[in-house]
Amino acid sequence: MNEVKPPMNAAFDAYNLPTTSLVAFYERLNRPITYPDGMTTSLGIIYWGRTGRLETLTQAVPRLVEAGASRFSEVLEAIRTPARARKFAAQTGLPEPALRILKHDIELWLPIPVPLEALSWSPESAAALHALTCAGFADQLAVISAGQTPAQRRDLAQQAHLDPTATAECVKRCDAFRTGKNLDHIRAHLYYAMGFDTWQKWAAADAAAIIARFDAYLQEHPQAGERLIPFPKEVRNGIEWARLHLERFTVEW
Repeated sequence: MNEVKPPMNAAFDAYNLPTTSLVAFYERLNRPITYPDGMTTSLGIIYWGRTGRLETLTQAVPRLVEAGASRFSEVLEAIRTPARARKFAAQTGLPEPALRILKHDIELWLPIPVPLEALSWSPESAAALHALTCAGFADQLAVISAGQTPAQRRDLAQQAHLDPTATAECVKRCDAFRTGKNLDHIRAHLYYAMGFDTWQKWAAADAAAIIARFDAYLQEHPQAGERLIPFPKEVRNGIEWARLHLERFTVEW
C-alpha cells in the first residue's frame, strides 16, 4: 500500500488508465465493503456506473478501443460535449446514455489541474506557491509529480529557491487536493487543518477517531453555519477512497 510508485511526468498519468481496465475499475468501485459493526459502503457511491450497468459498459469497451479511445482521457475527449457524444455514438453504435455514464464517471476520476494560487490559504503558503509558479510549476499535479520523494523535494526547493520545510508543506497541500475537486468545501479545509493532511493518514485512520477528532476540533475552533460533523459512511468511504488513490500514485512522506 505504501510503496512509492516510480516518478512520472505528471500524476495525471497514474489516473489515465487504459480503457480496457474499465470493467475491473467498475467492479472495484462497486464491491461492497462491510465493517465489523455491520455498516456497508462502497467506493462507487458517487459513480453512475453501478453493477446493474456493468454489462452495457463491458460491451462498450471494445468499441471504444476500436474507435481510438484507448485511455480514459481519450474517451472523455471524444464525448466531452453533447455534439461530440452524438457523433461518437453514431460512429461506434454505442447508446448515448452509456456515454453519459462514462463522461460523468471519468470526470470524477481524472484529476483536474488547479492553479497554485487557488491553494493559497495563508500569506506564507501564497508566497511559497507563487515561488513554485515562477519556477515553472503551473498546478498541483506538476508539483506533486516533481516532489514525490524527499530527495525530489530537496531538488524542488533548490529549483524554486525555497526553504525545504516550506517546499514540503506546498507539496503536502498540493497532494491533499490532488484530485482538484471539493477545494472550496469547508470540511476539506477543516480535515486539513485538524491534521488529516495526507492520503496516508486517511488510509490508516479509524472512522470513529476521525469523527471524534473533528468534534474536538470544532469545540476548540467554532465554525458558523451548516452542520459540519461528517456522517460515519462519509468518513469510511473517504478512508477506502484514500487507499485506492495510494494504489495509483503515492507521495512519500
